[in-house]
Amino acid sequence: MTGMANMKKIVAVVTLICLVESVMPVAAGGHQGSGPTEEGDTYVLIVGGIIKEPTQQRAKDMVMSNLRSYFLKSCKVKPDHMSVFVDRSSSIHKDSRTSTAENLKRAMQGLSKHARPADRFIFYYVGQANAVAKKLRLNLPGEDITHEQLAHWLNGISASSKLIVLDCPAAGLAIKDMTGKGRTVIAGCTGQQHYSTRFGEYFVPALTDSSSDTDGDSRVSLLEAFTLVSRRLDEWYGQRHLFRTETPLLEDNADGIPSRQPWKYRQSGGDGLIASQLFLSPEKLKEVADEQQE
Repeated sequence: MTGMANMKKIVAVVTLICLVESVMPVAAGGHQGSGPTEEGDTYVLIVGGIIKEPTQQRAKDMVMSNLRSYFLKSCKVKPDHMSVFVDRSSSIHKDSRTSTAENLKRAMQGLSKHARPADRFIFYYVGQANAVAKKLRLNLPGEDITHEQLAHWLNGISASSKLIVLDCPAAGLAIKDMTGKGRTVIAGCTGQQHYSTRFGEYFVPALTDSSSDTDGDSRVSLLEAFTLVSRRLDEWYGQRHLFRTETPLLEDNADGIPSRQPWKYRQSGGDGLIASQLFLSPEKLKEVADEQQE
């Protein structure tokens, strides 16, 4: 009887330990929801659309070049897991592929075969777009694509964590159709704002800026970066006394209704919680800064 009692005690202790370990990341606040599991990979697709104005073209090329560097160096994305598609007029075209609708479709169909639920997928579009019949049309070399087509292709990728950034005019039109479980969607502006966006010019710097780290953990969450970008845009328009033509939006709770101030999620109960736990780079800020300077 004593042996049986001891065996029961051992089983009870082991069970308790397993239960504690399973809930600790959530209870501790940790980085729950920060992305794929340790064995998961990150896939990145950066797409540059048509940009007709030379000054804007140079600015957008810099955004895409900085994004590629950040994902490779700081996020440790494997080179063969990242693809960059741009217009032929882009200064980074020689190191990329042409951003035609057919090329994008083929790339995303390929990802649908390789990406697993444990993986993370990041899609970033920067360039021109326009609104037609309440649909967002991404302006690509040759045939444009609508946000509905893009959403359909995204649905075929099984990665359980998806970040979708639409850094273009009228981007807010696409949010409702892009949302879903495990997805964080960022739009550079609302559906009613039809001018070129500057979101990307501040986004990568914000990911590596200590000013973003408001909680002092030496890491920058997606929400912290988004918050700093919004503040920098406020400053840019305010200093020039210009009417603000871009208001970034974030949606991460799958209700299809984005927030302009997701950093207030604790008060509002709305978007922002998932983004506050989403970290693109596994490294501390100093390590990220050192790698970006190499």
